[in-house]
Amino acid sequence: MQNLVKKYLLGVDIGNTKTVYALVRGDGTVLQKYRGPGANYQEIGAGEMTRRVREALALATQAANITVDDLRAIYYGAAGADTPTDFDIMRPAFAQAAPGVDFDFENDGWIALHCGTAGGPGMVVTCGTGNTNCAVNSAGETMRIGGLEDFLGDVLGAHSIARYAVRAAVRSEDGRDEPTILTRMIPDTLGVQNNADIINLEMTGERIAAIIQTFFKAAQQGDGRSLEICWMLVKEVLKIVREFYNGLFRRESAFKLVLEGTVFKQKYQPFMNMLELALKQRYNAEIVVPEVDPVVGAVFLAFKTAGLPLDDASINRIIQTYKSTEWIK
Repeated sequence: MQNLVKKYLLGVDIGNTKTVYALVRGDGTVLQKYRGPGANYQEIGAGEMTRRVREALALATQAANITVDDLRAIYYGAAGADTPTDFDIMRPAFAQAAPGVDFDFENDGWIALHCGTAGGPGMVVTCGTGNTNCAVNSAGETMRIGGLEDFLGDVLGAHSIARYAVRAAVRSEDGRDEPTILTRMIPDTLGVQNNADIINLEMTGERIAAIIQTFFKAAQQGDGRSLEICWMLVKEVLKIVREFYNGLFRRESAFKLVLEGTVFKQKYQPFMNMLELALKQRYNAEIVVPEVDPVVGAVFLAFKTAGLPLDDASINRIIQTYKSTEWIK
């Protein structure tokens, strides 16, 4: 009964490099948003994850002049929530981060999905630092495909795309593959003499992003090898969509396809044109590229965890106030 009088909810998006927190009132008004350090337990351990989340919860609630005890529910979208073993480790860790507060969690792909569907059915394909793919139909049936790591079959994701581009540049330079302007563009971008020098560079996030921008610039200029890689990436999205459709959506007249992650949000051409044209030939799909961060999906799911209704007015208020709220410094 005590939770029924609590007015605040929290959505959390736990990533490898950062964790995003969004504190919201029960009417859908976002009060605070905060970026903290990454808290994927697979990288730092469950104890350190608990410590980082606990500290961030205290900071976010104090900035709104409330305490963690005032929270009605928390929903975590958690990178690293992949297997039953992960869930067994993470559930008690989250319980320790905010004792007595109702919470639930899933892999961070699910909050990306719900960010684009406002808690409704659909499928999501992500292409950010990595790749995660999830779907739920109108009957509540769910599927997940991939999203573990490229060693286990993932093709999409910034690191994978950068590797395809650099590989093409190197193989062209030494004659193993066809000519591509990536051979000169990538070394110029990275400030090295030739592609072999890349082996001495640390592949930071900034360098990965620079390689991807260069790769898509080459595709825009009509570079054949870059266009081939674009088409390979499009085909990977189509394969994921096909499996979700066959497994969950055959009986539904239409579905939402959420495209989440930095690569999709940049709307690089001709990659996005290829993808949209291919999808339209086979499916009645509404393509959604969310304008807000995936943590908004965690906020939507926090309402569900709390047993609170989420009408259109509340959904719009969450989105608009999230956009206008300043980040806690």
